[in-house]
Parts: sequence; structure tokens; C-alpha cells
Amino acid sequence: MKHFDRKKIYRACAAALCGALALGSGAGPFGAIRALASPEFARTAEEWAVLRDNVLTWDEIPGLVNEYNATVRKNQETLADDERRIMDEQEVRSLMIRQADDYDSMAIDTEEVSSADAARLRAQANNLRNQADDNVLDGEILKLNYDQMEANIVLSARSLFLAYYSAMETDKKAQTALELQRLAYDSAKVQYDLGMTTLVELLSAEEALRSAEAATITSAAAVDSSKRTLSVTCGWAYDGDAEIGPLPDMDFTAIAAIDLAADTTKALETNYTLNSDRRMLQNTRSSNNWVSLVREYEDKIDDDTDQVKASMRSAYDALINAKNAYDNASSARQLAEQDLQAAERNLALGTISNTQYQTSKLQLDSLRYDEELARIAVMDAWTQYDAAVAGLAQAGTGA
Repeated sequence: MKHFDRKKIYRACAAALCGALALGSGAGPFGAIRALASPEFARTAEEWAVLRDNVLTWDEIPGLVNEYNATVRKNQETLADDERRIMDEQEVRSLMIRQADDYDSMAIDTEEVSSADAARLRAQANNLRNQADDNVLDGEILKLNYDQMEANIVLSARSLFLAYYSAMETDKKAQTALELQRLAYDSAKVQYDLGMTTLVELLSAEEALRSAEAATITSAAAVDSSKRTLSVTCGWAYDGDAEIGPLPDMDFTAIAAIDLAADTTKALETNYTLNSDRRMLQNTRSSNNWVSLVREYEDKIDDDTDQVKASMRSAYDALINAKNAYDNASSARQLAEQDLQAAERNLALGTISNTQYQTSKLQLDSLRYDEELARIAVMDAWTQYDAAVAGLAQAGTGA
């Protein structure tokens, strides 16, 4: 296994903003990269060891995104440099007014050089003062916004993790479909040679075989693409070769015990957008236009509350539908297993050909891949549902 494969990432990022940050081993010329992640004392030695190896597992995705994702790291730097992060709404308002005064001063200094530039500076000053009148932003809201972005990236990475495994199953199914088409073509060729079928039918079988071959190329490329996207999101270089850990364990029987009402109540409490709404409503009390702003943010909270409830229902329905589709896929696979057992008996009796038996066997393989694809789809739907409960239910998208 290649150790600390990500230590090369900054050369790639410097060339083309590849979308992730990496951490070196701390030895040699890459030791300085360590400063780009959290300080060493921020995590235990065991936690750092897990994050720094070349294995990308489901459970460590939040930590990898927090330490190495380019967008998250940039947001952390931006927040650290933003003086508003430690201000309340009145202090932010005062800051905006001071900035407006600075623009006015620059306008006076610029007047003799360019009246047009001076006018633009005064317009910026007036715009800032107008914004200051309605400002409800403070450091807590800034952090909520960045936390929400990070949570969304973690969710995206987990979806990419599942997409990688889904792509592998799709590739296996494409390979099986190719074998089925080869059997069909070989059978058509034999029948054509015996004068039992037409050239048109043979050519049709050959075209289907070529299409199946092309599909395997596409499916193999999708596996590679999904792995690269996942790896880069979690901090590997674009040309890195992360080892992807196994799928998470999920007990599908627990889906039946989900309490949508209770989860919706929790989602309303944890939702990032709603918590930002509530904070902004609280901050309107000190605004010059607090009467109109109170009404505005009360309406916004009502709208976003309705959206969170609708989003939870949608996520729940998607989960139930995915579970039903998985159950159907499992039933189809079980029936195919029974059909294959019958085919084995018929082959022994000589009532079917080996080609017919092999076809039944490959069809069962295809249904097994369908079942696994359906299982991964349930995992994804459940991941989306859990994320909605944890604060990412859709809100703030307008009426």
C-alpha cells in the first residue's frame, strides 16, 4: 500500500485548483504542508493516523472533508480572516458605516482627479449605509453558513462513496450483459450456418454484441471517474490512488421503525437555514427598520418551516420507495434462483441445451447485480434522510 499518497497534492492544486487539500507525512520537504490542516493538537494521534493513511472509509469522510477538502479549507481561512466572525449585529452595522465613511473620504481625495470615480465611491458609501440600516448579520450567522456548506460537502462525499460502489455493480452487470450477447450471437451464428435464421437476424445479433462491448467501456470509465471524484473531494490528488473502504453496515429492518413526525420535529430544530432565520429575526430588534424586518423574517421562518416539513416528507417517501424497490429486486433474484435450479435439472435430463443453461445462469447474475444496486440506492436514500434530520432539509429556496 502506498503510504501518505496525498502528500503530493499541493503540486497538483497549484497547477489547477483540483478541489482538495492534502497532508504530508511530516518528513522531508513536504513537512510544511502539515500547517495547512488543523494543528496537531486538534486531534489525537490515532485520529491523525486514520486520516493520513491511504484508505478512504465511510466513517472518516467528515474528518477528511474538514481537514483536506479545498472548499472547506478555503472557507475556514476566509472565516478566520473575517473580522465580523466575533461581532454581533450592531458591531457589524458599525463596521459597515465606518467602511462607508472610508469610501466618502476616498471620494473627496479622488474628486480633483476624476469626478466619475468620486461619484462611484459615494454611491458605494450610500449603498453600504443602506445595507447597514437593515443588517442582521453577525458572527454566529456567518459560522452557520460555513457549517452548512461543510455539511453539504460531507453529504456529497458520502453520496459519491455510494456512487462508486454503484458504478462497480453497474460495470459487473455490463460485463454479464456482454456475455449474454456473446451467447446470443454464437447461437445466431450456428443457426445461420445451418440455414435456420436469416442474415439480417445474424447482423442484428452482431450489432447487439458490439453495443454490449461499448457499454462495458463506458461502465469501466464510470468506475474510475467516480473513484477520482470521491478521492479528490476527500483530499487526495487527482492522480492519487486511494483505497476505498467497504460499504457501511445498515440494518434495513430499522426503516420500518422510523418516526417521521419525531424526525421532522428534530429537523426543524437542527436546520441550518431555520437557525439562521431565527438568529436574524432576533437581530432585527436592534435595526433601524426593525418593524418591517421583523415581519420579513417572521414570514421567512414560516416559509422555511413549511419547506423543511415538505423536504422531510419527500426524503422519507424516497427512502420507502427505495426500500420497496430493493424488496422487489430481492424477490426477482430469488425467483431466478429457483429457475436456475430447474434449468440444472433440465440440463441433466437433456431437455435444454448448455447455451440455454448458461443464459439462465447469467440472467441470475444480472439480477444479483440489480439487487445490490437497489441495496445501495436504499443506503443513499437513508443517508439523504439522515442528513435532512441533522439540519440539511431543504429550505430557503423561495415559495
